[in-house]
Amino acid sequence: MTTYLVPPLPATAVPPRRDIPPFPPIRRGGGGRHRLQHAVRRRPGVLVTGLIAALTALAAGPLRPGPPPAAPPAGCVAASTGKIGFHP
Repeated sequence: MTTYLVPPLPATAVPPRRDIPPFPPIRRGGGGRHRLQHAVRRRPGVLVTGLIAALTALAAGPLRPGPPPAAPPAGCVAASTGKIGFHP
């Protein structure tokens, strides 16, 4: 068995690690649900007005009419060829 002697590799140019200082937890204003419930209890009329406006907009339908129906191709035969009111 042959043994190869390899010289040690040079040290890499990496700086030593630094400890990260402890940070306090980040608190994001919390209480969103509580704030919503409080607002509804405090001013219920605003919520009702918004719901009525949304329902009215949904019931009114689209703001613009859709595109007109496409015309059938020139060589198309009518689908109904029998008498009107006659169903075999």
